[in-house]
Amino acid sequence: MNRKLNKKIIFLLFFSLLLINSLFGQAQYNIDYYGIVSTEIDQNMSKMTSDLYYTQLCEINNFVVNDKRIANSIEAAPENSQLSNDNLSFYAKITKKENSSKWISSFTLIDKKNNTKQTESKEYDSYYKILMEPKAVLQASIKNLIDKQDVSAGDSDINSNFNLNKNSGLVSTEFLSGTWSGEDNIDKIVIMRGGRGFVIFTNGATMNISIELENASDSTKKVIITQSSRANASFLIELPRQIALKEAVNAAPIKWTFSVSNENTLVGIKNTLIESNGSAVPADLNVTWKRKS
Repeated sequence: MNRKLNKKIIFLLFFSLLLINSLFGQAQYNIDYYGIVSTEIDQNMSKMTSDLYYTQLCEINNFVVNDKRIANSIEAAPENSQLSNDNLSFYAKITKKENSSKWISSFTLIDKKNNTKQTESKEYDSYYKILMEPKAVLQASIKNLIDKQDVSAGDSDINSNFNLNKNSGLVSTEFLSGTWSGEDNIDKIVIMRGGRGFVIFTNGATMNISIELENASDSTKKVIITQSSRANASFLIELPRQIALKEAVNAAPIKWTFSVSNENTLVGIKNTLIESNGSAVPADLNVTWKRKS
């Protein structure tokens, strides 16, 4: 009697889970990411764009993303024989519009198992605008491709990785992944999983950064973000150009030290160079970064 009752309970639990899953769209999808296909951009821009798209893909809720990139960019789309039968395959193709200064970015999603292929393209007035595309627009494009595959994609929840408790503090840098803003001379900051990212300045310069956690006390940790690119005068945005050109040669890496106000806000100081009486001097500036929606 107990055995029959247990079987009924197990069946009811299983049915309930299926019902909940169908109601709330919590199915999980495996995506193989192959990067970008392009022969018209340099390696630095290829890497930034490829990393940006990877970040956007990772931030879609219920997606498990497998990084299949073998280079910053590839000359041709992956062969069908390379693709998995079990996972969806995703890549982007970037081309220069013929006889124009405009660029075209095309997202492709392939379901090898069901022999389907969906593509969505968008035109940009300049390459720079590809990098400046709001996260929500990119995610909507990717989700649209999933919808065309008759798969329910669920809503993105970029805050789901926030992990903070009184005893251990921040567990990893993963909760930071996303797009941030917060300084007048910076257009956006992109933080990726794995402790890497980049800063795009309003002057067009792009700085690679590393992200790590540092113990501040028994109960808290600090978020440390450090310039990992080689010195560049365009990074020293608090200095007049001529002084920045002179100081950039021997300048120490710019460094941000943040406390976590909440999952969408970082508050702290930026260690950089500022002008004082016609010279460059080290200074700690108060800064706040906020996650872009």
